[in-house]
Amino acid sequence: MNDANLLPKLSKFLFWDYNTDTLDPDIDKRIILERVFTRGTEQDEREVFKYYGKAALKDTVVYITHLDKKALNYLSIIFNIPKEQFKCYKRTLSEKPFGIC
Repeated sequence: MNDANLLPKLSKFLFWDYNTDTLDPDIDKRIILERVFTRGTEQDEREVFKYYGKAALKDTVVYITHLDKKALNYLSIIFNIPKEQFKCYKRTLSEKPFGIC
């Protein structure tokens, strides 16, 4: 991992509900990656790849609890990981559809 200058390089709108002064790129890695891969730009993605490295990203993205279908498919393809291995995929399957008791 590089220097601690990751957050200033990422789009400001990604963390509108967080105090970026208290976000730590190492401790809050899952939050940062979730935001970048679901709402970020290509430049944001390049910055997280440069900061964390592909191996660390691959080890972390499977534990993100909230990814939309597009981000899940994208990460599954990029890292060659079956969607079924992602925590967010398992979580989606376990949730009951609206109206079902």
